[in-house]
Amino acid sequence: MFNTQKAVQYDEVQFELMMQLGDYVRQGIPIFFDNVPSTPYDVVNNLAVKEDEVYMADFVRDDRGNLTQIRYDHVS
Repeated sequence: MFNTQKAVQYDEVQFELMMQLGDYVRQGIPIFFDNVPSTPYDVVNNLAVKEDEVYMADFVRDDRGNLTQIRYDHVS
């Protein structure tokens, strides 16, 4: 069976974001996009598709200052 999906081309900024988010995931830090658990791939693709909308990355920390999750939420 052949893979019919087209290769996605990322610009430098998108690729760097995906790599940075991947580092966080490997550290066990979950990422959410609009309250949905997401992969770095999901986040970068959603930001590209919704380029006319504004999303803010929120780096959530516990009371000790440890990063516990990253959330991308729509800003209106």
